[in-house]
Parts: sequence; structure tokens; C-alpha cells
Amino acid sequence: MAYEKSARRFRPVGSRKKKAAPQYSPAGTGCPVVEQAVERLYREQNETHFWNLMNALNYALELKTRVLVPLDAAADPQSGPAPWASMPIPAEKAEGLDPWLLHTRKERSYLPLFTSVKTAEAERATATRPMAERGMREAMEYALNTDGIDGVVIDPWTNSATLDGSILNGLLKSERGSEGPGLEELDAGYDAARQGSWAEAVQHYEKAAEAGSAEALALLGDCLYQGRGARRSKVQARRMWKKAAEAGSAEALALLGDCLYQGRGARRSKVQARRMWKKAAEAGEVQAMIALGDDAAASGQEAAAALQYYRRAQSAARGMPDVSYTPQIRLRIAQCETRYVSRKKALMELAEAEQGFCIQLEEGAPDAEIWLDETRKTVAELMNEGLENR
Repeated sequence: MAYEKSARRFRPVGSRKKKAAPQYSPAGTGCPVVEQAVERLYREQNETHFWNLMNALNYALELKTRVLVPLDAAADPQSGPAPWASMPIPAEKAEGLDPWLLHTRKERSYLPLFTSVKTAEAERATATRPMAERGMREAMEYALNTDGIDGVVIDPWTNSATLDGSILNGLLKSERGSEGPGLEELDAGYDAARQGSWAEAVQHYEKAAEAGSAEALALLGDCLYQGRGARRSKVQARRMWKKAAEAGSAEALALLGDCLYQGRGARRSKVQARRMWKKAAEAGEVQAMIALGDDAAASGQEAAAALQYYRRAQSAARGMPDVSYTPQIRLRIAQCETRYVSRKKALMELAEAEQGFCIQLEEGAPDAEIWLDETRKTVAELMNEGLENR
């Protein structure tokens, strides 16, 4: 037995607190999607990997990812690495403190952002320096709007990526960078939706749809289905999705499949639903691949059949992760494959999935609560398995 002076009571030697599941944060999972995209770009500089990084950063911003920012405060290099990264200064206490900057030979200054404790502690210059945990968007906006800062560097001591002011400006404004009918109205609709102004969003989507945008039709259908900015009507939503599908929208095909499979706003038909999903999957629609995997699992087929669809979805989403489907992929891969290979990795995948489903729930996505409950249940199962194996 050991005597615990602070509590004035005895406790067993070697006793441990119950371990908690990792959280989606720098001290928990880090930001795997961004880290992997940075590594690919660092290893091979090309346009494809650059845009993959931009897509990964967009996804990270959607997930409300947090990063570690070193502060321009006294550091004690004699004491060795301090636990600043794993125990950052609370946001309210770090408010108003200047960040520590990296300076180049060309007299340019960059704000370093660390995606994990490991990357922050890779070099003594930051391992001994006080850290604050900030939202990635907040940190990027600070760099963009502060005189004397030319951009940010993600994980400067390991595989790193430098983003100057022009790149940050485009990234934070969520510029779509594509061409198509009704694009200006579509962008305005997205901006209104992000601010919760759904009636305004619907007006912009209608104008974009009139200009010939299949994506706007699919989004209009989603608004009608959920009653956002318009009177709720599952039947009209299905009509919109049908028009969008006829105009070439794979997303609308997948949504139509969901309606047919569940009998939402249409007569239930699993056979027709599968046809829709297969067409959408052939067109590269990730959500259709996930739906086919779930259908294979529910139909009592071999687990390998479902896993094959989930792996297809994972591969298709690698270059363009999105909060609307990547959390589902993380959950299914963790449930069907990773948990049998690495419990630790599965818990990290589930932490990202949980974060994503929380965002979906905030945005009113259909079935987000069901997905979130299933994720938390799987986390609890894995944590209990870990306790039993100790």
C-alpha cells in the first residue's frame, strides 16, 4: 500500500484511473486527414496532392478541428520538454497573448499550427514553449487578418505545408473553384445555409436550379425534405431529387435510393433502391457505396461483401473527404475491419466519426442522432473489451 498524502488516505500501489476513449483533438487523435494529405504533398509536390490538401483542410474546418499554437511567452529550455502541448493553456487565459512566429531568411513571418502533441514536441523550440489550443479556423483567420504575418505553417518540424495569405483567403471563404450553371447563386445559398438563413438559402438554390444546376436541385430537395426554409414535403423533395438525378446528379440518385429503401415520400422498394444506389455508386457517389454496404450487411450476406463496399467508399473519399459522408465511413471501417486489427486505431477512427456526427446533428442532418448513438455504443464496446483484456 502507498500513502497518498494529499487525500490523507491509503490507495493500492499501481492503481490506475479508468482510461477514457480518445477525443478528436490535438491531445487525442490529432487530425489524421490533414496529416496524411500534408505527408503526401511533402513527399511528392504536384497539383493533385495540393488540391487533396485543400479538400482535407476544408473537411477539417467543417469538423471544427482544433490545433496547438505556440505562444510568445517565456520558455525554460533548461528544464527539457514541458507538458504544454498535452496540457495547453485554457483559451480564456491565453486570450490576448501573442503567438510565437517562425521567421524566414526572406523576412517573412508565419504562424505555426500543430495538429497533434507529437508534432508540437518534435523540436525543442516549441517543446518547451507554452501552447494554446485554438480552433483551426480561428487561428487561420488570425494569421490572415494580422499585419506582419504572411501565412501559416502546418506542423513545421515534421511533414509540413506552408499556406500563404492568398491560399488562406480562398480556403476560409470556401471558394468552390469550379465552373457550372448557377454557381454564383449556389455559393450564395451555401453562405446563407452556413449562417442558418434557410429561407434565403432556398431562394438562392431556386435561382441556381433555374439556371440549370443539378446540385441546386438536390439541395432544394434536401430543404423540402427537412422543412428548412420551405414547407416540409417529402413528396416534393423526391420530385426534386428525381429531376436532379435526370440532370446527372449522383447525390440525388443516392437520396432517391434512400427514400425508396425506407418508403419515405415514395412506395417502398428495396429492389429499386439498390438500382439507384448502384447507378450512383458507378458515378462515384460515396453515400451510395455506404448504403450498398449497409444493405449487404442487413441482407445477411457475408461480411466481406459489405466491407468491400465500405472500402470502395473509403478509397473514393480519400481525395475529397466531407462531413456528410466521411464520418459514416470511419464508423463502418472501424466496426467491420479496424477493431479486429488495432483497437487503438479503431477508437481513433470512432473519435473522428463522433465529432462528425455531432456536427451533422447541429446542422439537422437526417439520422445523425442514430449514427451518433451507434458510434458511442461501439466506443463503449471497445472500451469494455479493453478492460476485460487487462
